[in-house]
Order: sequence, then C-alpha cells, then structure tokens
Amino acid sequence: MTKIALLTGNGLSVALSSEFSLPNITNKFFERLEIEHRAFIEHHMPDKYNSCDFEECIANIEKFYDALHVHQTFYNSSSLGEKLLTSNNLNLSELLKHENSIRESIHTYMALILDIINWNVKKHMIDSKLKNFVNWLTSIIKEENEVELFTLNYDLLLETILLDSLGPNKFIEYYHQAGPWFAVSKEVPRYYFNPEKVKQQRLKNNCNTKLYHLHGSLSSFKDLKNNKTFRIKNEVIKNHNVYKRISELMIVPSIITGGQKSDKIQEVPFNFYYEQFVNVMSDLEQLCEELIIVGYSFRDEHINNAISKRIQLASLNNDPYPLKLIIIDYAKTDEDKEIFIRQVNEGLGLVEDTNRRFTINDERISFEGANSVYQYYFK
Repeated sequence: MTKIALLTGNGLSVALSSEFSLPNITNKFFERLEIEHRAFIEHHMPDKYNSCDFEECIANIEKFYDALHVHQTFYNSSSLGEKLLTSNNLNLSELLKHENSIRESIHTYMALILDIINWNVKKHMIDSKLKNFVNWLTSIIKEENEVELFTLNYDLLLETILLDSLGPNKFIEYYHQAGPWFAVSKEVPRYYFNPEKVKQQRLKNNCNTKLYHLHGSLSSFKDLKNNKTFRIKNEVIKNHNVYKRISELMIVPSIITGGQKSDKIQEVPFNFYYEQFVNVMSDLEQLCEELIIVGYSFRDEHINNAISKRIQLASLNNDPYPLKLIIIDYAKTDEDKEIFIRQVNEGLGLVEDTNRRFTINDERISFEGANSVYQYYFK
C-alpha cells in the first residue's frame, strides 16, 4: 500500500470549465453586486482596484474592517478611549453598527462568490473534459493505496468524481448527519463537522480515501447560534435559496478567501485540514510517498511551506525519505512555462537551490493539463 497525496488548485476546475477562471468569477461578481456595494469596494481600493481577482477585492475590505474593529476596541476597552469618545461626542453604538454592517457585507460577498461558482460541475462535462484524470484517480484508489485528497477549491468536483466512481461511504469527509436543519425545514438534514466521530464510523469499513477542503467548500457553513460548522446537500442550497438567506438563517460561509490565509487556517475546520496536510508533508510516521499537484498556482505561503518540508526530507544527504513528485499545469508558450516555474521555485524557496529547483524541461512538471497526469504517473 502506497501513501499518495493529491493537491488540487483552481487549474483543475478551469480544466473542467472556463467558468471557474478567476477573471470570469470576478467579472460575474461585480456584475451581480448591487451598485452601492460595487462603489463601496472601488472606493476602498482605488490604487489597487483589480477587476480580475475577487480575493484581492475582499482582502482590501477585510483590512478596512480590521482597522475599524481595532479602532472600536480602543474606545470600548479603556478609560482613555471612553474619554476620547466623550470629548469628540462620538456614539459607540453607531460605530458598532458600522462595524457589523461591514462584516455582514463581507459575508454577503463570500456567499455571492459561492453562488457564482456553484452549479458548474456537471457529470457530462467531467466525462468529456477530465476523462484521463478521473481514470488515474480511480485507478490509484482501487489499487487500495492510502489516498489523501487535498483541494484548495470550493467546488464539489472531487466529491462528484468520488461519488460517481466509488459510491457513497467509500471516502471520508469528516461530516456526520446530525438531525434536521429546523431553521429551513424539518425535512432537511445537515451534517456537522466531527472528525473523530466520522473516523470511528469509516475505519470500520477500511476506508483509505480521505478528502480535505483546505479552504472550505461551497456547501459548508458556520452556524452563528452555536458556532458549529456544518454542511448541507447542494440541492438544499438551490431549493431553499440559502446563499441569499445567510443573514436570516444566521449562518456564514465556512471558507477562506481574501487575505491573511495563514491566520485563517487556525480556525475550525481549516486547522484540522491543514494539520493533516502538514502531517503528510513532514511527520515521519505519516509521510506521503507520492505527491501529485494539479492546477496549483503556488501563491499560498502556508501551503508552500508544507510542500517545501516534504521536498527537504526527500533531499537529505543521509537517510532521505524518497518522494515521487509530479506537478501538473497547463501552458503553451515557453514564456508562460518560465513564469510558472519561477512561481514554483520562489514559492518553495528554491531560487538559489541549484540542486532541487525546477527547470523548463524538468521531468517532474507537465504543462499538458490535468489529463496528462495519467501518462506522467504511469510512464
């Protein structure tokens, strides 16, 4: 049994449909925004306005919210702050209302992004666009390897592939059914995040395939009433218009977007997902023997740091821990290939490392897209 880790980024979803591309998502995001919200975002990032990257837009609003929160905390937690409030005739309750409105706006933006992303994963498209990728994934699973699937994408592409190829209860997602979601309907179940309980159930069935949404998924939410993370079926989101009712239902999307991702991964459930990723990259008792990376841009520092540790262990002079490493991306021109290779080397801290850094004709990299993983893996 071989321990195989797969890390997927946005490039895999784009291989399925161009609707997942960052510029397309961002364009639709601005098209659907109410005019006052669009003006609000543009106002707070006049020098950095980027209509091609929704994450940058949200990150700038988050910075504004954080500054406002720090400002308000000073007024609320010290005698000097209270004195300043009085001397300037400021109303703390109005400041709090303003802070809350910004936070609610951020949650609304997150839900809008998920609504744009959802509905683009369709079985017939998977069959036609990702046939060889699916064949590769199902083959390594059916060979009874220990397969750890890590995705940075919010969409349900990997779930759809696994359910279609393996059936339900053949992979671990760490959510268990916990009764009806009465806020919507007594007929609607929801599933709470509970890794330990799920492990006990699945391990009885010798389940060796695990799926981790490192940055959350479009079907996961946090209940503000009990602070628990839960997920619901996709048809519930559609039938009950959940994305547009998050304020009414007192829930927020359980995803990581915008800035400060290295801080946000400390929150539930992301801390659990990231810990598992770090373990297979650096814990000698849990190390992956193979690491396959598909469609990842190498832009996330916390992800790069973990990958870098696994490469270091494979490069030890004494008693190295061997690693089969394959990176799959898509690029046609030498210029695009060189840009990507530079991103990889910079992200992994290999710029000055002549022995381990990646090169234009590196056998560890394929620029032929997601489906090429089959031929590269088995060659």
